[in-house]
Amino acid sequence: MKYCIKAKHGSSIVMLAMVFVAFAASICSAIIICRALVVKSECRAFGTVWTSAILSEYDSYLLDEYGIMAYWGNESEVQKRLDSYIAYSAAGKLDAGFGFSSAELTGYELGITDNFRKALENNLLYSSADDAINRKKRADKDDAKTERKIANRLVINTLPSSGVDTSVNADSITERIKKAGNIEKMTQSISSAGVDVQFIRKVFGNRLTAGCNDNAYFNNEWEYIISGKLDDEENFKSCRNKLFLIRNALNLAFLYKDNGKREALIAASELITPGPGAVLTQAVIAEVWAAAETESDIKTLLDNGRVPFIKTDSSWKTDLGSIIDSKDITGKLDDESIELLKENEETIKSDTKGRGVRSEIKDGQTYDDYLMLMIVSLNENVRILRIMDLVQINMKFAHYRDFNLMEYYVGVRYNIKANGKTYEFEDKYK
Repeated sequence: MKYCIKAKHGSSIVMLAMVFVAFAASICSAIIICRALVVKSECRAFGTVWTSAILSEYDSYLLDEYGIMAYWGNESEVQKRLDSYIAYSAAGKLDAGFGFSSAELTGYELGITDNFRKALENNLLYSSADDAINRKKRADKDDAKTERKIANRLVINTLPSSGVDTSVNADSITERIKKAGNIEKMTQSISSAGVDVQFIRKVFGNRLTAGCNDNAYFNNEWEYIISGKLDDEENFKSCRNKLFLIRNALNLAFLYKDNGKREALIAASELITPGPGAVLTQAVIAEVWAAAETESDIKTLLDNGRVPFIKTDSSWKTDLGSIIDSKDITGKLDDESIELLKENEETIKSDTKGRGVRSEIKDGQTYDDYLMLMIVSLNENVRILRIMDLVQINMKFAHYRDFNLMEYYVGVRYNIKANGKTYEFEDKYK
């Protein structure tokens, strides 16, 4: 009996010991789990702070002048910052053994077109419509600035658009205007174009309209986007030539479309070259007349005037008599036609005198409108690349000689190791 009682007593002690060990093990496990959860929670909390700290080191010039948030760095620089943040935050706060941290920034470069376009979208979210539309005309052309050009091969080769040689096709723009059923709707569509076009209107300047950045390297920034030349004056000349081609084609089409001017052309050509040859003479006169009207149009535009995309009789400024005896016409006629021209010159001039408009045209499109039509017609990818060019060129000129969009980032991605576990973090500007 005593043996049984002792056996039962021993079993109870063993059982209690087992329960105690199990309870102690449970407590230890709970402590370990709680500690891991605390470390995980602290890592997540501090990781968010560290991510924000990295993103907060954005370049102030980029933000102030272009509304773009991006920070300079590379993976090793970001990793150094992380290590310093970890050392400071973990000192006496995190009961964890930290291993190496590693940063991975690939895909967040500001020099990637999608990232740059997103940065522009973020910029315009905080801009009023007035900021993007209301611009001031230049008081004087900056002659010193228009002499600027870029010859440094390193600068040229590192431009985002390096190797891209695309410009605007004047013929396609002319056809677009001709086919437009409603010019007002077409101008409205230009005004409501994508964020890159709105950014151009808001930030950059052109020959007549001042940009908002006093540190711009080029004077003719809109013209650069259209032509992509590394000489400021060449960009203007290129755009002027395109403008001439567009307006000349539209003016020539109007000469044949307008009944009064077509009749004047026919009458004059038959007086100068009777018979079948009148058709060729008519074409010569029409080309010279259209070109004279075009030169007048361009002068008007560059004087801050307006020229409608589609002319009417009331907005046509030159008359046939003013160009009928020009060398451009006589140089293409035979001797007999020249003699007939001299004989009938007064008749032709008297019949067409006063048909040109001399008063100022208040309706129509400005130089800015014509340039914007070219910009909208440009390939979208080329357009965004040349915007990036201008930002990079201006930042090099005004702030950092070695500025490169590919060395600036719009987001961060990294991981840290704590107690053998890896924690990943990722964030970007919104």
